[in-house]
Amino acid sequence: MLNGDTIGELMLEWEAARQEGRELTVEQLCAACPQHADELRSMIRAVLKMEGVLNVTLIESHQGDSANLDGRPEPLPVIPGYEVVRIIDRGGMGIVYEARHLELGRTVAIKMIARDRLHPKLIFRFQAEAEAAARVQHPNFVQIFEIGQAGGQPFYSMEFVAGGNLAELLAKRSLSARSAAQMTLTLAHAVHAAHECGIVHRDLKPSNVMLTADGTPKIADFGLAKRLDDDFGQTHSGEVLGTPSYMAPEQAEGRKSEIGPRTDVYSLGAILYELLAGQPPFLGASPLDSLRRLLAEDPVAPTRLAPSIPRDLEAICLKCLEKSPGRRYDSAQALADDLRCFLEDRPVSARHIGPLRRTWKFARRHHQAITLCAALAVLLSIPVGFWLEQVYAQREIRQKAVEQAPTVREILRRNCYACHGQDVKDVRKNLDILNHRQLLDSARRIVVRGAPEDSRLIQRIADGSMPPEEEELHLPRVSEADLVILKDWILGGAPPFAAADAAAADPPAVPRSESAAAAKAIFRKHCYQCHKFDVAKGGIKIMHHRLLVTVRKVVISGQPDDSELFQLLTSEDDETRMPPATEARLTAEEIETIRRWILEGAPPFPKH
Repeated sequence: MLNGDTIGELMLEWEAARQEGRELTVEQLCAACPQHADELRSMIRAVLKMEGVLNVTLIESHQGDSANLDGRPEPLPVIPGYEVVRIIDRGGMGIVYEARHLELGRTVAIKMIARDRLHPKLIFRFQAEAEAAARVQHPNFVQIFEIGQAGGQPFYSMEFVAGGNLAELLAKRSLSARSAAQMTLTLAHAVHAAHECGIVHRDLKPSNVMLTADGTPKIADFGLAKRLDDDFGQTHSGEVLGTPSYMAPEQAEGRKSEIGPRTDVYSLGAILYELLAGQPPFLGASPLDSLRRLLAEDPVAPTRLAPSIPRDLEAICLKCLEKSPGRRYDSAQALADDLRCFLEDRPVSARHIGPLRRTWKFARRHHQAITLCAALAVLLSIPVGFWLEQVYAQREIRQKAVEQAPTVREILRRNCYACHGQDVKDVRKNLDILNHRQLLDSARRIVVRGAPEDSRLIQRIADGSMPPEEEELHLPRVSEADLVILKDWILGGAPPFAAADAAAADPPAVPRSESAAAAKAIFRKHCYQCHKFDVAKGGIKIMHHRLLVTVRKVVISGQPDDSELFQLLTSEDDETRMPPATEARLTAEEIETIRRWILEGAPPFPKH
């Protein structure tokens, strides 16, 4: 077996030379280690094949969007029946134009093979892409209108989608866990429809999910699609096609016989992972590094990157990302069914990886280290001190929860009681939030003792649905400090709080701040219309304190001049300032009030 570290170093040297514009041969790279030449040559060939699909070759990376190499504008093609308006995008195989269908008067997108790409293999792949896209008729796929040729160049016209793509949306803002689940559910239904038509997409990723003006997703780009009934398609065994951060292991290793519907299920899981955690499951410094991580590592649990993610949704995501296709969902429809259960608060089929299976997976990847540890374990006794430390730690957690119980009651009364108990004739969801027995009802899972992330109370607060966003003016968002107290209380077993009168004055979790009250009034007066819950320009919900301070971090406690929100409020630029140029600016006194609120630590907004 060749030394993997040596091969990795040689590949890095080869990539560095290419970035400098130099081409090193295998013989030059392996001058001091000729025994590695064959394996290095094989790996370089695989990377070059993959780059041809990913459109990242050095020559292409220096081409402009609408100009030839000599700087002259590239002429738009003449296509009978269409008026070509502009270039929308350019890929490794072709160019996408915006055009107008002259007879029907509608705007369409046209994809055409570039003239310098007119060779048989790419023409065959282009035709296969058009035929695959045309086979699938579904509202969440970009629809094909016509397939033809113009001037010897194959083209096809398709639905024009004006809202950008999912990758562009994620670069601007994140989605809530429930929105991510709903988006993936919609995509899973569409992918299942493609599978029913005998088509596996093989290149599902955020940049291939187009969005309409109202946010409806539509899957595009069938350039790597495979017909399930085609044993003589365009991909050969061992050929790597796809995008490393989203492709399944069997696809990365070129195992053609294993590629099927579960390959797309993996890619849907990778998209869901990015929607939840803000990054793909495997993101390396280069395509080669991403492939290495995909094949050698397990994905980091999304909750380690974003602790507020519901555990059931994380389990669904990780089931899609299993290395073995047999451990994933049987179909995209099965994935959609589990996502529907999650959204309807019903039990899901996905289960979290338990300690035994996690240990088994670790042992498979690190069998030599496990053997060494096993030998050492024979010589070492059981660490009783560690066990005692855990016992004492659990006791402290329980005691802390008991002490916090009155404060928890105050938080629930202040933030949730108006909807859940105050009006005995209209108790929403039939839940009295101050009834400890109802909270701990195992069937409802409002509070799961010892497991805050599994508790629907925490999930609803974290995803913004509790208290209801539409009532944010008189029911402020739960602050980060309040949320931490609730989690600690549940972690400690959710001990009961005193059954006092609902209107009783419990000790507040966070003392009322007059500067926070004044800041809230200013925000409501000047910013609320553009930044309320259902508008949220720039992703800023001005009454959502936890979003401002903890999630988006547009307010940095104690540092007004470094806070993005304060910079927007004081900006002299009419294009970016808050409020917009059409509205009156904040007065000097109001700006000073906001500054004082941030200097005091940006305390939570009070209820009144």
